Amino acid sequence: MERTAQSISNLLLFLIAGVLFVNISFASYWPDPGPDLPRIYIRNNGVVQPETPLIERTGSIYRLTGDIVHYTLDIQCDNIVLDGEGYAIQGNASRIKGYDDGNNGIIMDSQKNVTIKNINFEQGETGIRISSCSNITLTDNSFSNGIYTGITLQGSTHILIENNNLIDLHTDIGVPAAMLNGSKITFRNNTLTGSSYGVTIIGSSNIVSENTFECMLPIWMDYANSNVISMNKISGPANWADRDPFMGIEGIALFRRCCNNLIFGNNITGFVNQAIRTVFSCSNNIFYGNYIANTEVAVSLQDGAIGNTFYGNTFPSDSCKVRMDDGVEGTSWDNGTIGNYWGDYEGTDNNEDGIGDSPYAIKGVKWDNDVGGDVSFVAGQDNYPLMNPVVIPEFPSWTLLMITLSAVVAIAVVYRRRLCKQVWRRNEQ
Repeated sequence: MERTAQSISNLLLFLIAGVLFVNISFASYWPDPGPDLPRIYIRNNGVVQPETPLIERTGSIYRLTGDIVHYTLDIQCDNIVLDGEGYAIQGNASRIKGYDDGNNGIIMDSQKNVTIKNINFEQGETGIRISSCSNITLTDNSFSNGIYTGITLQGSTHILIENNNLIDLHTDIGVPAAMLNGSKITFRNNTLTGSSYGVTIIGSSNIVSENTFECMLPIWMDYANSNVISMNKISGPANWADRDPFMGIEGIALFRRCCNNLIFGNNITGFVNQAIRTVFSCSNNIFYGNYIANTEVAVSLQDGAIGNTFYGNTFPSDSCKVRMDDGVEGTSWDNGTIGNYWGDYEGTDNNEDGIGDSPYAIKGVKWDNDVGGDVSFVAGQDNYPLMNPVVIPEFPSWTLLMITLSAVVAIAVVYRRRLCKQVWRRNEQ
């Protein structure tokens, strides 16, 4: 237990030393295409327009009294709570012309301090579309029955999305069940099953934790830095029996320039390609304490992945293979004191400290043009292979986690400022 606690502490310190903040431009991403459905407005003065018996107002609290069918609810007011009371907001599936046709359930632009809860979103293109908003809470909602994408966030910050169900959505390439585009977004305790694509994360300082994913490609990260992906249950879609035992494509994909992310404590099983993949200059990410099983390839490192660290992970004997392209540099399979558990490790532990007496040679594969297929090679070594699988303890409370992460960000800012000053001084000399 002491070793695990120290490992988590080391992770946070490592993250501090490598935090990189990237200013993403969101201006043109998934713009609101205009009213495809007629709209009901909650105006900035709190007035519902046009008046409808379907929305009942008591001060800053708005309650649905029945289903809203074939209307988009446009919220233009700050500091309110919208309680669906279990009723539905239903779009018009027959009017879908494309993924940006305006057939939305709820839209908000530049609002703050709004809570949306207890609503069933059905039919249409998007359940909730949020742009340039802050301090928004989405909780206890469901997205199903013909919705294409449940939640779309664009350039927003301090968003809490928890305890929602996103079931059997009609996702497609580039159209995930939830698009998280912004910073300080927390996506936790949600259930996302039956869709092709899960969540896409763009931006920094976001948390995706304690969710259940059952889909073809659960988590996709793009230009995503200093995020935490933790304690999720991630698997391929259970209803694709014809592809058993490999039911999904890949578990977590870090696509373009995803750096300094912390990915720990996830259970990732049942993927035909790989459980974890990094592509296009993804660097300085830490993968700790993940359980990876029932996959063709455990980890795939491609196209300039540099300085990524894997330790405390569990790789059963069916998931010990690593795909590694040329140009991948500085991958560490231990943190200098502990490595990973490999199910096919045959070494001994004579001093009974839980760490193998000899290194573990990583079983690598890569494409070879000369042979027109994959070739095997030694892709590195784990200097401190573990003799037993890692059991991750229950993580501290969310309050403690948020305080800790806030401290990490604050220290990282100071670190970067000092680093910049050192660079400036050297340049002046």
